[in-house]
Amino acid sequence: MESPVLQDELRREQEKLRDNATIYDILKLEHKDVKRLFKQIIDEERYQDNIYNQIRTALQIHMAGEEKLLYPRLENNEETRLLTLESYEEHEVSKKVMNDIDDTNDNEAKLAKIKVLSETIDMHVEEEEGELFKKAKRVLSDEDEREIARQFMSEKMNKLP
Repeated sequence: MESPVLQDELRREQEKLRDNATIYDILKLEHKDVKRLFKQIIDEERYQDNIYNQIRTALQIHMAGEEKLLYPRLENNEETRLLTLESYEEHEVSKKVMNDIDDTNDNEAKLAKIKVLSETIDMHVEEEEGELFKKAKRVLSDEDEREIARQFMSEKMNKLP
């Protein structure tokens, strides 16, 4: 059964798609939603399994979509190659931290790791939205950006719990 947060997120994304959204629109919306979830845990200064599970699921689906549909279109272009390779590496770091959180039983240690994950994701989002998207817009056509968005949402629908 989908969580209400994931259902709301998906509904908002589908509404944006009807308005001819680009992949950047969808990714920015997801970035904002995950940031809000991180804020809930960090503001309360305690580990919350239900919220962390929403973060983990959202990040796993988000990263898989970027790695399958967006990054391959950018990694072989001189203008976007380095930033794309950095993005892959930042995803790997995030996955490692999530695995560490999953392998830890101490809730304070989980909270500390969640803070590190949040900082890692914040840095990644800042670079992605601030640099990679700008360069990607010069590499991809408007139609490519919309087609990747449609594919991304289709993939996401198939992966949601």
